[in-house]
Amino acid sequence: MNLLIVRHGIAVERGDPAYPRDDDRPLTPEGMHKFRIAARGLKEVAPSLERIVASPLIRARQTAMILRDAVAPSLELAIEPHLEPGGDFDATARALLAFQEETIAIVGHEPHVSGFTAFLLAGPHNHASLLFKKGAAALVTFPGRPQPGAGTLQWLMQPGALRAVARD
Repeated sequence: MNLLIVRHGIAVERGDPAYPRDDDRPLTPEGMHKFRIAARGLKEVAPSLERIVASPLIRARQTAMILRDAVAPSLELAIEPHLEPGGDFDATARALLAFQEETIAIVGHEPHVSGFTAFLLAGPHNHASLLFKKGAAALVTFPGRPQPGAGTLQWLMQPGALRAVARD
């Protein structure tokens, strides 16, 4: 299985009075623009997606829609509550087992995406540290279904690198 792990794009800052609930913070216009370009880069480097799964928070759903529009416009988005900030890694991994597709993208938040990626690579007792800037993505592969500690990191690209790939 191939798992593309994506952090949402640049969103309205936490504490903005227009969005008193953190769950309601959308992507900024700059965040949408930059991730549209990064998504074109992902189309060049990532395997063809068969499913996109997003956190229910608006900024992750918006990022997932931009990704879908760039790489696979006919795909429906799935929403997974375990991708919310603070989600349980075991529960997230179990939720992914419900999907039968071979290549899936998930779109979530920090610190969940970096912690979940480390969990998939090194298991539950890891001390790995990964950097996912807003709009970054990693490709993790598995010999079968996703299991803690069974993943292999193929690449981790920050958004600037993805945008550079899109321009080439």
